[in-house]
Order: sequence, then structure tokens, then C-alpha cells
Amino acid sequence: MSLSPYQFQLLTSSSKDICDNFEHFFTYFNLLVKKKLPSFISCSNLFDHKQYICSLTEHLTSQQSIWLYIEKNRAYLNRLFQDKHQVNVFREVFLMALSTTLKSKFTLAVRKAWQSILFVFTNMVQTQIHGYSNVISMLQYRNKRSMTTQLNGKLHSDP
Repeated sequence: MSLSPYQFQLLTSSSKDICDNFEHFFTYFNLLVKKKLPSFISCSNLFDHKQYICSLTEHLTSQQSIWLYIEKNRAYLNRLFQDKHQVNVFREVFLMALSTTLKSKFTLAVRKAWQSILFVFTNMVQTQIHGYSNVISMLQYRNKRSMTTQLNGKLHSDP
């Protein structure tokens, strides 16, 4: 996945807005998380979330940068996402908190840029932290597809 220069600009400017209004962002973020990810709140006493989240928003500009962020903050992410499903909930809550914090600046283009980069981030976290991947090999895909095609052919030709 690559970002267009326009998306990069949108992410950069909205990241700055998040860090400038972090108290508002994190208050709303905590309200949403409390409903969906109760274990996340218990970590708030252990970590300075502002430092990690502002650092995250600065690193959401390329896959390589995200990968470096994950490597550097592995302990934080391990405690934050004890279950692989928490990562997806985090992504949803993060987007909701963004929309509330950025208000009119949260345009469709900004939302799409954040959705795409957070999708990459959550997939990378699931791979690095939980050893989970939704990527399959091309050979495995071809074998499954040919088996499905053979089955469909037999099913359709039977009276």
C-alpha cells in the first residue's frame, strides 16, 4: 500500500491536530474504549498514552515506518492488545475519536486516508504481536480455487 502525496499531507496535518488536542481526543477515545475494550483502560495507569499515540500518528506514513514503530514499541503493544480482536476494535474506536476531535476537518478524504493506513497498521500488529496473518500463498490460493472450480463443474453437470 502506498499513500498518495495528498493522503500523506492529510495524515500529517491531522496527526498534528490530534497531538495538539490530545486531551480531547483521548477523553473521547477512553469513553469509547471503556465500552468496547475494558482491558485497554487498565493499561492507562502503566503507560503515557499521549507519547505512544502521538508517536504512532507520526509513524503512520509508510509501511516501513509502521513496522519500525511496532518493533520499537512491542512491549506497549503486547500489553495494549492482549487479544488479536482488540486490534480491530482499537482501529474503529480510533477513527470515531478522530472524527470527534477533528470535527469539520474530518472530511471524506481524511477518513479514507486514516482508514487505509490504520488497516495496514492493524494487519502489521496482528502479524508481529499475535503471529496472525490473513495472507495466503499463491499456491494455496490456486489449489483452493481449482478444487472449487472442479467441485462446481461436477455439481452443475449432475442432473
